[in-house]
Amino acid sequence: MIGTKLGPYEILEKIGAGGMGEVYRARDTRLGRDVAVKVLPEGLTTDPNRLKRFEQEARSAGMLNHPNILAIYDIGTHDGTPYVVSELLEGETLRARLGGSALPQRKAVELAIQIAQGLAAAHDKGITHRDLKPENLFITRDGRLKILDFGLAKLTHVEADDSALTNLPTTPAHTDPGVVLGTAGYMSPEQVRGRSADHRSDLFTFGSILYEMLTGSRAFKRESAVETMNAILKEDPPEVSTSGARLPPGLDRIVRHCMEKNPEERFQSARDLAFDLQSLSGSGESSAAIAGLPKRAPKRSALLLGAAGLVAMAGVATAAFVAGSRSAPVPVNQVEFKVQTFRRGIIYKALFTPDGQSIVFGAAWDGKPFEIFQKRPESPESRSLGMEDAEPLAISKTGELAILLHRRNLLGWMSSGTLARMSLSGGAPREIAENVGDADWSPDGTSLAATVYGQSGRAALEFPLGKKVYESTGWVGNPRISRDGSKIAFADHSLPGDDRGVIKVLDLKSGKATELTKAWSTLQGIAWSADGSRIFFSASDVGSRILRSVDLSGSDRIVMQLPGAVTLHDIAPDGRMLITTDPGRRGVIGLAPGESQERDLSWLDWSSPQDLSADGKWLLFEEQAAGSGEAFYAMYLRRTDGSPAIRIGEGRAKKMSSDGKWILAVQDKPSRHLALLPTGAGESRVIPGTEIARNFGHALLPDGSGVVFTGEEPGKPRRMYRVDFQSGSRKPVTPEGVGGSFASTSPDGKWVATDDSQGGIAVYPLEGGEPRSYPSFPGATGQLFPLNFTSDGKQLFVLGRSGTPADISLLDLATGKWSLWKQLSSSERLGMLDFGPALVTPDGKSYVYSYRQMLSTLFLVTGLSEAPQ
Repeated sequence: MIGTKLGPYEILEKIGAGGMGEVYRARDTRLGRDVAVKVLPEGLTTDPNRLKRFEQEARSAGMLNHPNILAIYDIGTHDGTPYVVSELLEGETLRARLGGSALPQRKAVELAIQIAQGLAAAHDKGITHRDLKPENLFITRDGRLKILDFGLAKLTHVEADDSALTNLPTTPAHTDPGVVLGTAGYMSPEQVRGRSADHRSDLFTFGSILYEMLTGSRAFKRESAVETMNAILKEDPPEVSTSGARLPPGLDRIVRHCMEKNPEERFQSARDLAFDLQSLSGSGESSAAIAGLPKRAPKRSALLLGAAGLVAMAGVATAAFVAGSRSAPVPVNQVEFKVQTFRRGIIYKALFTPDGQSIVFGAAWDGKPFEIFQKRPESPESRSLGMEDAEPLAISKTGELAILLHRRNLLGWMSSGTLARMSLSGGAPREIAENVGDADWSPDGTSLAATVYGQSGRAALEFPLGKKVYESTGWVGNPRISRDGSKIAFADHSLPGDDRGVIKVLDLKSGKATELTKAWSTLQGIAWSADGSRIFFSASDVGSRILRSVDLSGSDRIVMQLPGAVTLHDIAPDGRMLITTDPGRRGVIGLAPGESQERDLSWLDWSSPQDLSADGKWLLFEEQAAGSGEAFYAMYLRRTDGSPAIRIGEGRAKKMSSDGKWILAVQDKPSRHLALLPTGAGESRVIPGTEIARNFGHALLPDGSGVVFTGEEPGKPRRMYRVDFQSGSRKPVTPEGVGGSFASTSPDGKWVATDDSQGGIAVYPLEGGEPRSYPSFPGATGQLFPLNFTSDGKQLFVLGRSGTPADISLLDLATGKWSLWKQLSSSERLGMLDFGPALVTPDGKSYVYSYRQMLSTLFLVTGLSEAPQ
């Protein structure tokens, strides 16, 4: 071959040989550069299918352009013999570098990061190596690691032979790269079994190689190939300590996680693996620098912050703040904001890891389901922990995550799911409790405080799990255990579904809950200060959601005030904060009578539909945010043809009378009651006997004689009542403990339908008799809510509020049969929280439904908690 030409490549000298052919140094006469030419075995030329597949794979490998992958320049044939042209490397293989001994840990991790980055680039293109080993990893003279023969092994052997792969002889360590399976000690369990090997097989092999780099010994070396393969299937590698090496716990976990026998339990991507290794190495910034972030940010000019969120300049922004009456102003140059997320979607919870070096958060990006992500503050990249439909709630000091699986919307801001535990380093979660809204770890990491929804629909605070320590009349949010473990701060929301609430602190020794703040119209986000003396929270009455803090005596102060919604998530021991800006809206979509296209019927920033006239021409809705003014709740009427809305007044609208002349509303001034408000001329009428009414579950009787509502007498469980307008008498309709969030009366006025505590529908007679129960249909998720009876009273429109999308079904009251009527969805999926409430006319020809949409950006805030108080 020396002196011959393969196309434009002049062969200069032979530089290697092995099972995959011979390798030569050659001169590219067109470009005047030296290259490597590998001439492949003659066996490839006798099988047209193998030759064709080799060419396809070689072209795929040639598409890879990454500094840690050998660059393929060309492929061709010479006298029927295929060859591959690649860059010519100078240096040594990893096998030669190892020489039977371990590498320094720093160097091993540095090389491992390069391997993982090369694997990630190839896996992203759908190319799996399947023959990684130290002989296939080359270290150039300048320290660059190159993965050789990427993907060539996969297609130079017939896939039909995979079932017999375990019978093939293995290749000794000195064999040239590229032989299928390579050395037995580097196979994955699925390769040993002859099963299909995907990118996770490369990750297992990677773990074996990293183990060898760190210990100097092979992870699965035995006396024979058969014994070696048996060890791969059934045994764990020896503990690293037996080799004399001492690894940091995080590095040891990475090695073990790579070599899980089950592919589902390994790292799920090389990109995640590279991220974890970089986190250990502190690449990007030194670990010391990260751990010791300055308490005062460098001086920068102030930036104006708009309602859409904090404006970032080169990833870092500073802001102007308004101090409270007893606070000193915070100098602009002492506070630094750094953007942490750059994708579009929703963030529910963000947390610092115990060492403060990383951030874990739950997000639904780009219209996809929620996942748990981890990132380092100095890096723009985030990696998924491989858990879909999951969100983090808290991290213990030992690095154990409390997570929420399968969150489902209950009502308004109330939602629940399955509480589970899992290691931050990976692995399958262990489910421990159902119907949980939020949770937090005790300081020692041994127990959890959680908000748990019972059959009554209320959320109780439990600590530890199973022991009720507080019960709200509505629901409990954001439980946060103090840093010394003696108290739990939480938001007490008195109205189901509403985020109106107060901050309370429960003393665990005395069992007494103390109210620290006034009632805020919206309250979301609680965290203890770094020294444990104050509670920081985000709340507002109208307009801006303000970041505030309160001490245990009830003295509260403004910390930061911005236009729009800001949510506090966590505070690190060094005072750094995680906050999100969460611009959002609630909108209304509807189909008017006689029309075929839906139209947007939203009015201001938080339009919530409450009732739809029987003819579908009028919509009763509320505005519940900044647009409603100081009252926070404002009632409107609007024609469904898109005509401008008419403001009725303050309060919470519930129902329209059948003649359209009256609106049933909940009013809080001077005290809680139900009232009838005229839509035209006339005087408001307070309905006696309704002072016990809750903020949900209302229906007017069709003949205008009375109202049915969910109420709660002092000291008793909630239930449904009927009040007659003429006599003013009030009588129970349902047993104690049974009172739903929605209510609808039948056309003949004899029945009321409501949601029951088991997730289904219950229909109660208004004049006595046995109720009817309709369990939730198979496959339904979340609570079902009755919307309206059909015109003949024989069927019921029911909303299944399971998130996005949501379904409206028809329930046949005689047979109990369910059928899908309409699915609520939107072409715009970004930031969609859920769909509902919804309204349907009795004839089913018109409807409206609501949606909630929010887009979040996460910020790391430095210097804010050290502001003078």
